[in-house]
Amino acid sequence: PAVTTASSGTSWKPGSLFSNNDNNSLSGSQVSVFGNANAVTSNHDASNEADGEDDVERPSSPSVKKSQEQGIVVVHEVKCKLYVKSSDPADKDAWKDKGMGQLSIKCKEGISKGTKESKPTIVIRNDVGKVLLNALIYPGIKTNVQKNSVVSIFHTSADGDNDSVVARTFLMRTKTEEDRDKLAAAIQEYAPAS
Repeated sequence: PAVTTASSGTSWKPGSLFSNNDNNSLSGSQVSVFGNANAVTSNHDASNEADGEDDVERPSSPSVKKSQEQGIVVVHEVKCKLYVKSSDPADKDAWKDKGMGQLSIKCKEGISKGTKESKPTIVIRNDVGKVLLNALIYPGIKTNVQKNSVVSIFHTSADGDNDSVVARTFLMRTKTEEDRDKLAAAIQEYAPAS
């Protein structure tokens, strides 16, 4: 018994789908299960159809967008790895790795550098935007320059729920000594005068 499709009238026999005759070669046109005479098309035609208007809109992949704060200017940026010195005397490993991130020194726009009014702030964010360090650069801040790193004390919020501020020693490791020198100079340059 022959089966016909309603759309084109082309008929096929049961078993013709799996037969080894020339009608089923992939290089030419073949009869499909649905009766379409040109079931196999070139990749060029298929790509044109994929670029057509029937495409489903896909949301863009999540990404971190840099937001510009009104009235704030970034005066120095460098990629660094952040470590914090452990406050536990029993801790054998003195430095705890906080992660890799983009360090930015930000100041208020239009106010001369080296003043308290400029509110110089050091912010380090990782690749997904999590804040690793957010601290004001204070008058008389000391920086200790080591191999490819700068060590300094910053006042940050405590780990608990309370609003207490604690002084912690942070180590910011840069890729090169040149980056380290620029970072140390920027911290000293933008620190408010005592």
